[in-house]
Amino acid sequence: MRAARPKSEKSAEPAEVLDISDEVARQSSGQKVYALLREQILNLDLPPNTELDEVQFSRELGFSRTPIREALIRLASDSLVVLAPNRGARVAPLDLDQVPQVLEALELYERATTRWAALRRQPHHLDLLEQRNREFAAASETRDPRLIVEANWAFHDAINQACGNKFLAADCSKMLRGVMRLSLLAFRQNGAALLSYSDVIDQHNQMIDAISRGDANEAERLVYEHSDEFRERMKTFVAGASTADFLLNGRG
Repeated sequence: MRAARPKSEKSAEPAEVLDISDEVARQSSGQKVYALLREQILNLDLPPNTELDEVQFSRELGFSRTPIREALIRLASDSLVVLAPNRGARVAPLDLDQVPQVLEALELYERATTRWAALRRQPHHLDLLEQRNREFAAASETRDPRLIVEANWAFHDAINQACGNKFLAADCSKMLRGVMRLSLLAFRQNGAALLSYSDVIDQHNQMIDAISRGDANEAERLVYEHSDEFRERMKTFVAGASTADFLLNGRG
């Protein structure tokens, strides 16, 4: 006679499958909320210091509060959201006083990733760089600040991907993402004609050429000069920021 299958074994299988399915669905919802809120924060649709109400987001986005809370925790780890005990969450302020230090750190990151990219890039990295620069050129023709800033980030992130160090690449990409908010704010204050896009496209092409030739010194020099122009524009913007701009810091 065949031995009876233990009840505990029989009942365990469907419960385990159900748990995994629920976990996957929960993670998928959390990722969607995270991506949506991050885009709105980076694009300034959710301005600095905006209060983030879980109940309101749950109602507007159609998700439960659990994935929304998880998304806010992830955004806090990206330094885009501030979580305060008993006070909820809010979009992280743009601390204009710290901008010069942020730009100095970004310079070092970009010089390192670009140098390593010239020494470690693979053919598919070069293809991606060419593609990203074409996308930047197309975005510049729209004169849409969001598209331009996003396309520029994508180009520099492609350099990060080619550097061969995932930790360095991740940190540099995160810092570039944070600077996007400052770039968009400057665009909105000064208009889309902030610089000559043809010059930027040409600078990108020069960097691609140096990286493709494996010339680390030239690649590093080019990205330094390229980013130095950006740093000076941002410093000029911060120096001339109005009282309303400084309220983004949470200061009265």
